[in-house]
Amino acid sequence: MVDATGSDGSVVALDEQMHEPTDDLQFNESMYFNFVDGDTGFATLVRMGNRVNEGHAEVTVLVYLPGGGAAIHFDRAAISNNRAFDAGGLRFEVLEPLQTLRMTYSGKAHRLQQGIDLADPKAALGSSPEVPLELDLRYESLVAPYCLSSSGDAAGGIEGAESTIATGHYQGPCRVRCRIMVGTEEWDVTGFGFRDHSWGPRHWQGPRFWRWVSCLCDESNGFVGWLSRVGDQLLPSHGMVLLDSVFERVIGVEISSTYGPAPHYPESMVVKLRTAHGVVEATGEVFGTVPLRNRREGQTARLAEVLCRWNFEGRSGFGISEYHDLIVDGIPVGMTEA
Repeated sequence: MVDATGSDGSVVALDEQMHEPTDDLQFNESMYFNFVDGDTGFATLVRMGNRVNEGHAEVTVLVYLPGGGAAIHFDRAAISNNRAFDAGGLRFEVLEPLQTLRMTYSGKAHRLQQGIDLADPKAALGSSPEVPLELDLRYESLVAPYCLSSSGDAAGGIEGAESTIATGHYQGPCRVRCRIMVGTEEWDVTGFGFRDHSWGPRHWQGPRFWRWVSCLCDESNGFVGWLSRVGDQLLPSHGMVLLDSVFERVIGVEISSTYGPAPHYPESMVVKLRTAHGVVEATGEVFGTVPLRNRREGQTARLAEVLCRWNFEGRSGFGISEYHDLIVDGIPVGMTEA
C-alpha cells in the first residue's frame, strides 16, 4: 500500500494514488465530488467507488437542474483492477496532487422532471427519457485537504467506523468550474463544492445513520460537519470551519433537523460546530432532494442528497448535505437517534 501520511500525520501527495486492495469482499476505493451554484440552481454529485473484489465500480452521476429536475446515471461498471478511477464513461484525473483534479463523464442519463421522483427508482427511470450527458469539471482546492480521523492521520478512517466506512479518508473544499451538456443544451457554470477520497471496506448498511452537512459562502467562508452512529456507539464528530480564510478543525458537532411527512426527508437544520476557539452556528433550509438507496441482505440504507441554502455567521451560502439512514419499518432511524 502507498504510504498515506507525512511524518506529522498530514495528507501528502501520495495519498492521491490508488491503494492496494485488501481481501475484504467489500473493499472500496472511492472519490466523491459535489458542487453547487446558488445563482443558477445547478449542482452536481458524482462518485465512483471501485469494488474490485466484487468486479465492479459503483458509478453515480447526478446533475440537479434548475426548477427541481435532475439528470441521473447509475452503473455497476465492470472493472478488473484498482489502478484508476475510469469506468462506465466516468473518469477522475489528478492533475496536481491535493490541488487540482478533473472529473469527466460522457454517456447517457435519465432526465427526471423532479429529482425526488427517484424515491421509486424503477418507476422514475422506467418513465424518464434517456438523453446525452457530458460533464467536465475542474476542482481546485481552497485549503489543503484534511483527514477525517480524529488523530489527523490520513491513513486512519473515521474513528469507530474503520470496518464499515473506510480505513483512510480525507476531504476538502474547492473552487469548481464546470461545463454541462444535457441533451442539446449546454452551460458553463462556476461555483463551490467539496471532494473526498477514501479507501477500505464500505458497508452501506453498517452505520445506523450519518449526517454530513456542508456549506460554502465564498472562497473564504464555509464549513463541514459530520456525526454518525454505528451499532450502539455514537462516533466522535468532526469537520472543519473556514471563517475569514482561517481554517479550524471541528471537535464537536450538534445537528437539529426537521423532517417532512413520510417518507421523512429533511427540511431544515440547525448546526453548531465547536472548535478550539468556540462555537459557530449555521441554519439551513432544503430546496432540493434526490433520494438514493442501497439494498443488501434485506436491509435498506437511504441517502437523502439535499441541496441546502445556509445562513452561516451572517453570510449566505449553499451546499449539498447527505442524510444516510437505515430504514426500519419505513422510518429513517436517524430521525429519532441523531
